Amino acid sequence: MKQYIANKSPIYYGWIILLISTSMSAVRPVMAVATLSVFITPMSDELNWSRTAFSGAVSIGGFVGAFASPIIGKGIDRYGTSLVMAFSSLIVAVSAIAISQIESIVYFYVFYICGRAMFAGPLMLAPAVAVSNWFVTKRAITLAILQVSQGLGLAIIPFIAKSIIVSQDWPSAWIFLGIMVLIIGVIPPGALMVRKPEDVGLMPDNITSSSKSDDSAETSYTLKEALRTHTMWFLMIFAGFGFMVQAGISLHQAPYYHDQGIPYSQAASIVSIFALSSATGGFLFPLFTTRFSARIMATLSSLFMTIGVIIMIQADTFYLGVISALVFGNGLGGMSTLINVLWADYYGRESLGVIRGVSLPVQTGGQAIGPIASGVLYDLTGDYFISLIYFLVVISLATVFVFVSKPPKKQNL
Repeated sequence: MKQYIANKSPIYYGWIILLISTSMSAVRPVMAVATLSVFITPMSDELNWSRTAFSGAVSIGGFVGAFASPIIGKGIDRYGTSLVMAFSSLIVAVSAIAISQIESIVYFYVFYICGRAMFAGPLMLAPAVAVSNWFVTKRAITLAILQVSQGLGLAIIPFIAKSIIVSQDWPSAWIFLGIMVLIIGVIPPGALMVRKPEDVGLMPDNITSSSKSDDSAETSYTLKEALRTHTMWFLMIFAGFGFMVQAGISLHQAPYYHDQGIPYSQAASIVSIFALSSATGGFLFPLFTTRFSARIMATLSSLFMTIGVIIMIQADTFYLGVISALVFGNGLGGMSTLINVLWADYYGRESLGVIRGVSLPVQTGGQAIGPIASGVLYDLTGDYFISLIYFLVVISLATVFVFVSKPPKKQNL
């Protein structure tokens, strides 16, 4: 059935795969921290829960998803993303609807951890792997589109939830989000996703076998072969360090700017500019991979983040805060997209799922350490200066690691 649809499609079927993947990425933030944040006040007020009780479910769900990723990745390589995306989305949908009916914090933990684990694991891996499998020469731009869709979802979904909470109540918002995921994230992937173009008699980028040159051929690595290359470890360190800085600064930037004497309203505007910049950076940096390698552009994006932290340390006015947000946010967006490009370009499509699955816990671990490190250093010193110096050192090291992450050479294994 899928082969018939793919072969009869009036456009290259990879664009259908991209459309489904971008739609999935857009609704994935239903279980994001930004979305949960708009529920915390109404749920804690009505159910008499402490606001800090929500954070445990977020952390546990994230770690469960990340550390299940190697298994999920292996399943993606073997069976494709169709079942993984549809089943994971079903769990998210059911979890969201179930949360609308709960009154106990225990049941909230059960259902939110399930949904959050899907957010942090399979629904992070599957869309990027699916797009990478269908595109090679157009990989950077298609992954950039994927990154932008996720950024838009992260901006829109909390707004939708907040609007429903204000006009109706928080259970109605959870129900709406669950139904939305059910419609967008379960049915299309289950019915239309195909593992690789070769499975339906097509080729990546819609090239023909006769036009495929030796230069365009990809070298694919097994997980064992990839682990024997220095590059894989360098990329994991880059991702772990980069996302450590992302999470640590993202969570604490509003209170930092307020401590710097910037009013809360202006601090909130800086945060919004930062979020928008990460979406634009995720699209703009990959555009230049047609002239420069993805490694060089990833290095440049990390350098932007480094400069952004330097400016942030000095930012005691709204305008400096905006400049920092623009520079750091664009760099973060570029890094988020280009790390996926590097994994696929360096290690090929055959075992990409399991390779990304093994690397993901390092990235997630960095994201977990960042906010904790920032909070602890603030508690010990009374301000954010030392934590920003710490993040400056970490992102500088990340820049070095991605710069030395040159393409591996299989013949040397």
